[in-house]
Amino acid sequence: MYVSNDVDKYLNYYMKSICFLDKLQISAIKRLAEYKGQGDEYISCSFDPDDEDYREGYVTLYFWKPAVEQDIMVFVDNRKFYDCLMRTSKEFIQKEPEVKDELEGYLHLVRMELNI
Repeated sequence: MYVSNDVDKYLNYYMKSICFLDKLQISAIKRLAEYKGQGDEYISCSFDPDDEDYREGYVTLYFWKPAVEQDIMVFVDNRKFYDCLMRTSKEFIQKEPEVKDELEGYLHLVRMELNI
């Protein structure tokens, strides 16, 4: 698996992957909070210390073919990952304010797990 330094490109790609038809999938944020990671068949992330590729202070993003041309792993600073997740979430809350409390609860748990 190739390790890429193109953090912004792949972080944005990951954030798009947790949205469906421009709608943030709250279940994805819930899985992040509960399992220290989230993913589907070709795109996932983890910040679980028990994972093989874990690096303290980083979220690991994984991309496999056919989502990308070659299998890629990216290490994103915890703060950068969380800030991007918050921006994505806030944009969604503006469109659907009724999910604010639920989503903010999950985001709080993610923030605690990332030690931010």
